[in-house]
Amino acid sequence: MKKILFTLTLIGIGGICFAQKVSFSNPQPEANKPLEITYDPSGGKLAAQSEINLKAYTFINLKQEIVDIPLKKEGNLFKGTFTPADSTALALLTFSSGALRDDNPNGYYTIFYKGGKPVPYASYWEAMVYNGMGKSYAGIDINREKATAILEKGITNYAEIKDKFYPQYISLIYAQDKDKATSFGLADVKRRNQIAKKSETDWSLIQSIYNSLRMKEQADSVGKLLIAAYPKGNYAFNQAYTALYREQDLAKKEAAFKKIETDFGYNAPGFKGGGNADNLYFMMSEAYGGANEQAKFKATLDKIADKQTKAQAINSYAWGAAEKNENVAFALDLSKQSLDLIQQAKAEIKPTDNNAAQRMKGLDQNYAMFADTYALLLSLSGKHEEALKYQEIAVKNNNYSSADMNERYVSMLVKAGKADQALEFGERFVKEGHGSDQIKKDLKAVYKGAGEFDEYYAKLEGIAFQKELEKYRAEMLDRVAPAFSLKNLEGQTVSLASLKGKVVIVDYWATWCGPCIASFPGMQKAVEKYKNDPNVAFVFINTWQNEANREEVVRNYITANPQYTFNVLLDTKNATDPTKYDVIESYGVEGIPTKFILDGNGKIRFKKVGFGGSAEGTVRELDALISLAKEAGLNTK
Repeated sequence: MKKILFTLTLIGIGGICFAQKVSFSNPQPEANKPLEITYDPSGGKLAAQSEINLKAYTFINLKQEIVDIPLKKEGNLFKGTFTPADSTALALLTFSSGALRDDNPNGYYTIFYKGGKPVPYASYWEAMVYNGMGKSYAGIDINREKATAILEKGITNYAEIKDKFYPQYISLIYAQDKDKATSFGLADVKRRNQIAKKSETDWSLIQSIYNSLRMKEQADSVGKLLIAAYPKGNYAFNQAYTALYREQDLAKKEAAFKKIETDFGYNAPGFKGGGNADNLYFMMSEAYGGANEQAKFKATLDKIADKQTKAQAINSYAWGAAEKNENVAFALDLSKQSLDLIQQAKAEIKPTDNNAAQRMKGLDQNYAMFADTYALLLSLSGKHEEALKYQEIAVKNNNYSSADMNERYVSMLVKAGKADQALEFGERFVKEGHGSDQIKKDLKAVYKGAGEFDEYYAKLEGIAFQKELEKYRAEMLDRVAPAFSLKNLEGQTVSLASLKGKVVIVDYWATWCGPCIASFPGMQKAVEKYKNDPNVAFVFINTWQNEANREEVVRNYITANPQYTFNVLLDTKNATDPTKYDVIESYGVEGIPTKFILDGNGKIRFKKVGFGGSAEGTVRELDALISLAKEAGLNTK
């Protein structure tokens, strides 16, 4: 098959966008047909790498599936082939090697075709690439004007997607021109209101358009009409489900749960479960489990029809029990059931099923996660040999990439009397930058060297630190940080200018952001470590906090968590668009938590998004980034 080779600096026409040299075996790729991708990293971040990974974020109708595409090196090129699943609309490609990623601001993606024309959903997903999704996944620059033009073309050419995506189209226009969006949106609402007998979809679209126009009062009013017209519809269920989720009192929650069961017919004779019912029972099983209502927990669990959902509900309870070392015997039996359910789900997948390989991979990942839980419960029960067996499954299936799993693996090797293996893997993990207080403790228990243990461990950490420096040095940025001047919770004004000469860690967060809160123990360790260093400063900028009593909410959180000694600054709302916040907008942040490390000259040297590690890992990472930022500041004076 003839290959099309693209060698321009930027190609962004016809739904294909990439830089460097990239070739596709078909310039109009189709679902269910093999597609070969050739990547030439010359001139980019990955030019010197001998191994490169390719991950494809594929979008199938309204679902996303991630596909790892093995690449084979041929000279200076890397080649890989995959077969897109049926109904694939777009594939967004990311190339990486270790911590390095080719963050080409123009991106690497392709839409898919059928009969020589783009498939209907392609325009929606291509628009989302330029509306921030591409920035999050692959570093693609946001371009809402382009996103609007792409989606407008799609809903014009494909009548079957116009209603589905018209609210998103209005949202895109609203971000650029409120008056135009309002005119377009209200005209569409007027047209739909002329429909004599509105379907649930008609009502939902009217409400969505009002939401796109930030007309909350009108949207809420339509919501009430929607529930009245369709009391057993999806919107009615979602409203009841959300209220149930927010209810904290177990007795009230149980009463609301039983009402939903009755209202939606989930407890009717012959009802087979699944869908929304499974979501409902998952939530209530968590509530009963958290309240230690074991009989009700099991009864609710038994109503979940889908095997994978049921296994996830079991693991949610079992992991909590393992972490707290409570109800271990009860949780142990359940945890084994979660593994059996995953094996049953795997057995039901046929090789000819759509996306069979990806579904199997997802179940394997779940099995590894649940095996980690089961192993910990076995270990707490004193069954160390069996615990080690399942923990080995967990770490191997994760390719030793989870620091927490690795830590437990070393501990279980020690408890199972495998001192040599504990020493081998413990050393390996510390050298790879995954050391922890627990691994240090376990290594000390099996260390038999001639020298002092602390000296031995410091050498291991030194090796890891040098690797970290080398890795992060390749990621270093060099751009001027936008200035800011904000009030902290004490009413003091803190400006970036006042921190000149210091390495500044700027951490964007909100009280509702789970990953932000999860990162705080590590951030506190770092704050404590550097509190006497006059050349390092931390500021925690609260943003995207939309409560009317926002300052009170933030203050109450900090007061309730006195272990955090953070200097919290309050980002200011934009004067012309109160849905936006000034400082985070100026830094181009698309998701939180996001941390910036600035050198003493006010230049951004590093940007770190998200959190998925450990407290120790956070400190190690910041140690390296602060060290490099100090070095950069001195070299550019």
